[in-house]
Amino acid sequence: MSRRFWLAIAAAGFLLVLLAASLIWRALVVERAASLDPTQMRLQSATLLDDDRPLPAFELVREGGHFANRDLIGRWTLLFFGYTFCPDICPTALALLKELKSRLSERALLVPQVLMVSVDPRDDPQTLRRYTGTFDPDFIGATADDAGLAPLVQHLGVYYLRHDKDGKTDYAVDHSAAIYLIDPRGRLKAVFPAPQSLPVMLQDYLALVP
Repeated sequence: MSRRFWLAIAAAGFLLVLLAASLIWRALVVERAASLDPTQMRLQSATLLDDDRPLPAFELVREGGHFANRDLIGRWTLLFFGYTFCPDICPTALALLKELKSRLSERALLVPQVLMVSVDPRDDPQTLRRYTGTFDPDFIGATADDAGLAPLVQHLGVYYLRHDKDGKTDYAVDHSAAIYLIDPRGRLKAVFPAPQSLPVMLQDYLALVP
């Protein structure tokens, strides 16, 4: 047989290999897409976790009492960590959550409770109440010592570091800026990573909360 014939056979074989590889790749993509949670596919920024475990037992101190697992039951909660001396992250987060709450109220939709957990021992419950109340009287501020914070911090993967060496009283605190969505059964539903924006967070919240 001629050389041209064998070249044609080789070319046809190569095309068949390419076609088979393409079909396998498409099948893998379809299979992977089918395995994804449809809610996650609708989210722009938030990460869907759907933790099947409730948050570990914890108890924080707030003005007039405590805040514990039982206070999460029956309603959605947006939770973040910070401190009242924070120059930027915390006031920005509280202003964002105030506006998010306003947008949800305008649409007559389910409004979550907002909880700010302070990681700074300078923040007593009264200071936290005044601080969060500046943004919204319904916002909750609570705190605990490091041992009391540990169950939440470890479960949620929260980072914080106080720069309070040498007896400084005007120190700064590095801390995580994520906002956590807790479902009405006290389980971690999703995380809104920083930086957050109102339009994106609103859309993701509506996709996550029925």
